Amino acid sequence: MDDQLQTLAKTIQLAIHNSVKLLPWRDFSVSTLSHQIAKEVLATAKVDRDSRRFAPDQFTLTIHPHETGELQSVKPEIQDDLATNLEKALNECNFSFTREPHITLATDPTLKKGEIRVIAWHSADPMEITPDPRTLSVVESELPRTNAFLVVEGRRHFPLSKPVITIGRRVDNDLVLDGHHVSRKHAQIEAHEGRYQIVDLDSMAGVKVNGRMVQKQTLFAGDVITLADVEFVYAEGAEVPPAVTPPYSPPSKPADERDAETPLYIRRSDLNGDTTPTGKSDE
Repeated sequence: MDDQLQTLAKTIQLAIHNSVKLLPWRDFSVSTLSHQIAKEVLATAKVDRDSRRFAPDQFTLTIHPHETGELQSVKPEIQDDLATNLEKALNECNFSFTREPHITLATDPTLKKGEIRVIAWHSADPMEITPDPRTLSVVESELPRTNAFLVVEGRRHFPLSKPVITIGRRVDNDLVLDGHHVSRKHAQIEAHEGRYQIVDLDSMAGVKVNGRMVQKQTLFAGDVITLADVEFVYAEGAEVPPAVTPPYSPPSKPADERDAETPLYIRRSDLNGDTTPTGKSDE
């Protein structure tokens, strides 16, 4: 156990070192913090029927108030970066998660100066969940022939040209969003039985289709998808109206995938298939 604890603590320390330095803590040992996190992970880890080890996904880090500046001044990006790097470290040590990790910072005057308390727990029981949708295998032959795309916030479009498209705030997603309420791995759109469906990846804010919260939903032309405060419209077909938006063009996409045009007026207002024109040109 001691060797396992030391190895895990060292891996965590290397991963979170830079993130911890950005926190408003006057003088605190990254080594001590990493050791406490590793100890808590090993104490609370769960093993499922397939012998996979699941680390806790909720962490609270508490120190004496004299050891920190104003916690409310911490930018969300720093806290998220800390959680992301912790997730990478634990994945490297063969831990899985039921949901992406979340870290809360807190102070407690009853703690001694230089002391840190780490509490971790699971937001969901690994024994009661279905496999993570990110592990689903989708073969190329299932790619729908619908020329489907997303209208993103009415300003850009994103072609659905792969069997699985991940959406979230992390830069390794296919479609990257910068909203603070969007989870790092928020949702994915995947090919299924000749159509596309959207799947919530246990995000904090959830996924809505036409105003209704869903875990998994088959998509039809005009469906309005909401991830936190970001809105999309799912569209199909090759018709191009007079009003168009520029294509979404991330650096990783080749130029020949960015030349489609996006209708702005397609919007499915309800589940009965009615559509309501929005933003259609009068020309």
